[in-house]
Amino acid sequence: DASGGAGGVPSTTSPRDDDRRVSRIADMVLPRPDMDSKPMKEVSNGSTDFLQSMKQTIVGRVPVLGWLPYYNFKRDFFYDFIGGATIALICLVQTLAHAAIATTKVIQGPYCAFVPPFVYAMLGTSPHASISSGAIAAILLADQLQFWHDEEERTELASLLALISGGWLVAMGLCNAAYAVRFLSQSLISGFVTGGSVLILVGQLRNLLGLMKMRHAIGFTNQVSAIIGALPETHILGTCWGLLMMMVLQLMMWLKKYLVAELKKPGEHPGWMIPAKIMSEMKELVLVTISIIFAYLTMVDGEPRLPVVGDIPAGLPGFMPAWDYPACQRMLDTHFRLKEFCMGGFLVALTSFLTTYATSKKQALQHGYHIDASQEMFALGMAGVCGSFYGSFTPSGSLSRTSLASEVGVKTQMSGLMKLVVVGGSLEFLTGVLYYLPKSTLAAIILRSTWQLVDLHTPTTLWSSWKPYHQGGMKRDFIVWWIAFLLTVFKGVLWGIGIAVAVSVLMIVHDAAVPRVVKLGRIESLGNIWRDQEVWPEGRTFPGILVIEFRGPLSFASADHFLEEVEQKRLLEEEDGNHIEVIVLPFGSVHDLDKTAIEMLRELLTEWRKRNISCIVADAKSRVRLLLEENFADGAKPLLDQQAFMISLDDAVSFAKLTMARKRKKLAAQDDSAVPAAGKGLRQPLLSELDLNSPGEREFHRSTSSKV
Repeated sequence: DASGGAGGVPSTTSPRDDDRRVSRIADMVLPRPDMDSKPMKEVSNGSTDFLQSMKQTIVGRVPVLGWLPYYNFKRDFFYDFIGGATIALICLVQTLAHAAIATTKVIQGPYCAFVPPFVYAMLGTSPHASISSGAIAAILLADQLQFWHDEEERTELASLLALISGGWLVAMGLCNAAYAVRFLSQSLISGFVTGGSVLILVGQLRNLLGLMKMRHAIGFTNQVSAIIGALPETHILGTCWGLLMMMVLQLMMWLKKYLVAELKKPGEHPGWMIPAKIMSEMKELVLVTISIIFAYLTMVDGEPRLPVVGDIPAGLPGFMPAWDYPACQRMLDTHFRLKEFCMGGFLVALTSFLTTYATSKKQALQHGYHIDASQEMFALGMAGVCGSFYGSFTPSGSLSRTSLASEVGVKTQMSGLMKLVVVGGSLEFLTGVLYYLPKSTLAAIILRSTWQLVDLHTPTTLWSSWKPYHQGGMKRDFIVWWIAFLLTVFKGVLWGIGIAVAVSVLMIVHDAAVPRVVKLGRIESLGNIWRDQEVWPEGRTFPGILVIEFRGPLSFASADHFLEEVEQKRLLEEEDGNHIEVIVLPFGSVHDLDKTAIEMLRELLTEWRKRNISCIVADAKSRVRLLLEENFADGAKPLLDQQAFMISLDDAVSFAKLTMARKRKKLAAQDDSAVPAAGKGLRQPLLSELDLNSPGEREFHRSTSSKV
């Protein structure tokens, strides 16, 4: 008490004690600086602060202005050039495969590795992120473009989709809305990626088998039916070559794994290991080179014997707004699937950012630097918007390329500028060579890399955890995985992700509205910890005391549920012959209260007071504790019979025992004439009325008040 100590002797309080008593912002108040002992700082120049703030804002949005002026050419340029050139060559091949996944012209893949990496190098915060095309983004593109039969139309609309998805990302980045991707859970992403991988595997069977005259089909079942119908037209040589390339690709993957393990061992290593490891890292480029040579050498009368990619336009992409393409103008005029296209662009934006940010964040943790999620979203969006004006589809990051950037020693975002040079030179001079690239080789690269995306480990693990939720089960994640997988395969990616996200959000809302309310018992064999009696039936309880824990936020959504559950558990105890006199509510899991919850508690506590039932709250923290004190501990007749609110559950149970003993003692000591008729007027004694001179109560009072 600030106004007096033991025996009524006044005590002096320091200003810091007053801060503790009146500020009550949280569980701790930082000490105020001593203004008398320190000279006052000079008033800073307002214009200087404004300019500094403007500089930080501009550099935050255009990070190249922060690192380029301090770039060390002598130390970093060699590594950035070699790393950027290596990744650019890999991008050149992978983007061809990703364009085939997206069902657009293959040249649109390299376009995605031209302008977008340059824009990201200017605006991005990760030096290791490799921005061009991505398999997951290509899956979404193929799903959105499946309703157009002509390849030229699909290619033009892919640029419009890059503009739409990039615009979504720019808007969300400026609004610091990177948290939106948190609604895409790991189970959801795994189910969607696995379902999309199945679609890719089925779609690429056409190129592997050489079914060039197969009819266009929409949907999984229709594609399977079309492939079966076209099987008599299978190109035997092309199929055999594709299967051989898949075997070579697998051997190179095993070689890489072996070499990585060997090079990590201490001691000297044979000189061939490092070049062999580099070759295994660039396995797609090796396969493309071998396949082009084979197709060229096996020509008959100037015509390749294998189905090849064919003519690819040479030169750099020209500037053209996405909405000026004929296919885009028809969509804008007729509104055919325009609404679905915009929603699909939003999902493409979220998914491409999620894959890019996840890979970049992993490298940031390994190398000890920070990346800004909102700025990464803005940078990726601007890369997509700018790329759409140069014929690109939606860009994305890649786990394999980002990891390779770290391995080859990339230092800064300057490596992205190197990609511009290498990819631009390839588009200018090497497109004629790509004429002889067999389609079965592209299909082999896609099929082998896509198989790695099929995640059967996650559903298997979730199935092994099929048990009740409160016992650590994963039923809900298992259901979300199958919803995302099945709907992606049979209804499309938009339905798969959309319904799975909706189900996930509904589960979150259910958890907020119907949290678990459990009866606790004390496990004395484990150090007197308190646990759910449903899981730990051996937990000890005490006659007349009911300990109930509410595991969730107490708000307007869950107030009625709290009231019903607590009363139900109290009535069950009464039916079992345990007359409840004190209810202890551990609020350690309650992180917030609102007006509806406060009024519900007031009604409940008032009803309990009429029934001669006391209530003690334990483990309340910060805002919840302050609201309880302000609403239920003040006034002439407080509804909570406790002076100390910063108490543990053990302290609360000890106080409940003292409260019960004190009440029974007072009732036994009263004369028959002093007892009101029919028990009217009886109430629980307040803490201020307890006899604090008794040893037990005096010891408890010291243990709780000392915490305050």
